[in-house]
Amino acid sequence: MGIVTNAAEPAESWTLNVGDEGIHLILSEREVQASDILGDRLSGQALALSMLPADAALPAPIVAEAKAIILEVEPDSDASMKRLIALRTGHPKLKLVAAVRDAQVPVVRALLRSGIDDVVSLPLQASELTAILDDLRAAIAADNGAAVKTGQLVSIIKSVGGVGATTIATQAASLHAQAVKKEGGEVCLFDFDIQFGNAGTFMGITSPLTLADLLTSGSRVDRELLRTVTVEASTGLRVVTAPAEIMPIEAVNPDQVFRVIELAQRSFDTVYLDLPGNWTNWSMSLVARSQVIFLVVELTIASLRQARRQIALLKSQDIDPSRIHVIANRVEKKFFRAIGLEDAAAALDHPVSLSIANDFPLVSSALDQGVLIQELKARSKVCKDLQDIVDCCVEAAAASTQAEKS
Repeated sequence: MGIVTNAAEPAESWTLNVGDEGIHLILSEREVQASDILGDRLSGQALALSMLPADAALPAPIVAEAKAIILEVEPDSDASMKRLIALRTGHPKLKLVAAVRDAQVPVVRALLRSGIDDVVSLPLQASELTAILDDLRAAIAADNGAAVKTGQLVSIIKSVGGVGATTIATQAASLHAQAVKKEGGEVCLFDFDIQFGNAGTFMGITSPLTLADLLTSGSRVDRELLRTVTVEASTGLRVVTAPAEIMPIEAVNPDQVFRVIELAQRSFDTVYLDLPGNWTNWSMSLVARSQVIFLVVELTIASLRQARRQIALLKSQDIDPSRIHVIANRVEKKFFRAIGLEDAAAALDHPVSLSIANDFPLVSSALDQGVLIQELKARSKVCKDLQDIVDCCVEAAAASTQAEKS
């Protein structure tokens, strides 16, 4: 974010730009100082804050580009009221909210009769601003005939440690990003294993900024910070690496986690989450919000036993079983196997529709070099199996879109 000052204007006039969604907040110096929206309390949602006297003329460029304006109004000031009426009359389609100090019911009614969309009380609080921005964004999207962008959320969880969940997450997300990049889409992978995350290592990625920077930034988190923290791989995949230092799982603020992920869903078409092995309230909430849940298992008694418990836990949280897709990793091609896919499905009481062939030399070589398996052997069985995982996500997204339309 940055402050843009016009030298031709008086010192009390400036604009703080945070994003480019066409939503403007215009307040006097007194109301800016009285609010709690500056500094750490400024919402991560995009807007432009301009400081202008309540009776000053509105800059033409602001009005021309605005899709919505939250405007300070002084009901006892003729100049302030004329400014509001002129804005409403000259721009009937503009979303307009009046910000009024100590507004009485008759004043609110009069303002609403003048054709504005809403009234908010001053001094403005950050929580109120967030709610207003959400409403305005939804209204703007409705006028444009489109819903507010919400990217698909995909969670990768593991039955037990060491089953290869991170390998699958990094490789599948990379393939997905490579495919949608041609159409201008973007995919992001978050390594939420805050204690033992290795997604960055597996992809040959290092970054001075990590997930920890997003989790400790409070309401300063915005699109600019999110993109600064992400590292772009050669496939186009944006990656948020795990913290460099081990973080206590209980130290994570759930509200901050949700703030970060909601922002990511507004910024990317698909968001993959590589989650820790230990369950927490915030990790369960992320899984519950996910459109697709991949549970990675191995065809061993220990792995399947724990996977069955995981599935039972998810179902107990009223998660639709159809969203849970079991991936059997490192599956041998042997004709006679101690445990087959059919046996695994019976043991889990849940379908096992996805599997990854066991090709240890190929997979380990790709991980050691920090490259896609596809780059080493594009026609391998492992690559085909990974593509099936991407296709599963694409099909789920298409089904969700179709359901919303109908």
